[in-house]
Amino acid sequence: MKVLFLLSDYVLHNSLLTQYADARPCDELAVVKIPLVLKGKGRRGTAERILPQLSRRFAMGKLLEYMGLLTITALPKVLARGAIFRRLRATCKRQGIPFQRSENVMAPESLEFVRAFAPDVIVSLCHQILKEPLISMAPLGIVNVHPGLLPDFRGIQPYFWELSEGSARAGATLHLIEDEGVDTGGVLGHTSFPTTPGMSVQLNYYLTIQCAARLLPACLEALQNGELTPEVQTEGQGAYFRWPDSEAFARLRAAGHPLISYRQLVGILNGRYDDHRADDEGLMRQV
Repeated sequence: MKVLFLLSDYVLHNSLLTQYADARPCDELAVVKIPLVLKGKGRRGTAERILPQLSRRFAMGKLLEYMGLLTITALPKVLARGAIFRRLRATCKRQGIPFQRSENVMAPESLEFVRAFAPDVIVSLCHQILKEPLISMAPLGIVNVHPGLLPDFRGIQPYFWELSEGSARAGATLHLIEDEGVDTGGVLGHTSFPTTPGMSVQLNYYLTIQCAARLLPACLEALQNGELTPEVQTEGQGAYFRWPDSEAFARLRAAGHPLISYRQLVGILNGRYDDHRADDEGLMRQV
């Protein structure tokens, strides 16, 4: 099976790709990396557009997180765990995976890259809204890895809102992208785990991606075999969240959840969370 990954320029996304490659070594893979910028805005334009919407403390926390991850990425073998934070381009080069970087996944050159690869299925974990003709380019469709539980947490950074809103559980949802709606397509599977006191937003995101990565190979195999019936989401269920504001950040801190914990980051590097498993996961059952 030919699988195309659309991944944001975020180092933790590397594990989604590498775990899939290890689980299904016979599949042919390709990657389009999408920088964390708005279409056509560049880094400066994106910052000017988004920063006014954010809590200053949230923005500063994200900057510290970015600097921390950048530092770790620059050190090739920190605590012998450097591969977790290896850049996508480096991973693709090591494994001979076709790679393209694009600030706009709907740009002609990006669509041509996808068309030339001719994927059977597309896996998306990025921030851009996908449209036609991309949606119809893969016969098995586009599977979105949503780092939050649907339908309760749709929209931007659900892994932040799960903690800020006091949810007892966090996790990921695998669903189809069927149109330009945001997080509205049929659900293929889910994976979840309890939130814990003191869990940082960064750790929640890391565990979410790890659990999603374990479920993804089985999901695509079942989809390939025609064994999945997507569960239609009821319109109006759940809530749509936007960028975290000051009030949301205050609720996060009041609940005892930091945005980033360097102690937990070291734990990720040390493999402390390697044995973490979802206690509730499954695919929408076969027809």
